[in-house]
Amino acid sequence: MATNRIERVLRHDGIVAVLDMTAEQAQNSDSMPAWVGEEKWKPIVMEAVKLRQIANEPSVRVLVGEHAVLVSGDERHVVGVVFIKGHPVVKSVVRMVRQLLRQPGSLASPML
Repeated sequence: MATNRIERVLRHDGIVAVLDMTAEQAQNSDSMPAWVGEEKWKPIVMEAVKLRQIANEPSVRVLVGEHAVLVSGDERHVVGVVFIKGHPVVKSVVRMVRQLLRQPGSLASPML
């Protein structure tokens, strides 16, 4: 289940919140994506999802004070991670996002 996978990412020190959704959910603002972590980040991450769509880029990074939001995806799946800037976990965030984007049987490889 997606919630277990994103909960595992949230357990890393320096990760504040994690979003996991289908690309279809990303297009529909009424849908409820999988979310773990601090709720105050949810509207910011959802706006970053919209920014990714507007920019027509596979990945966007938004800096917010002492934190960064990385939203990445492909034609089927979108994930977002909020993390503390300058924290050692930064080195692992892109790898964690790639792992979340991997789906069994997925032919698309996300570009980060």
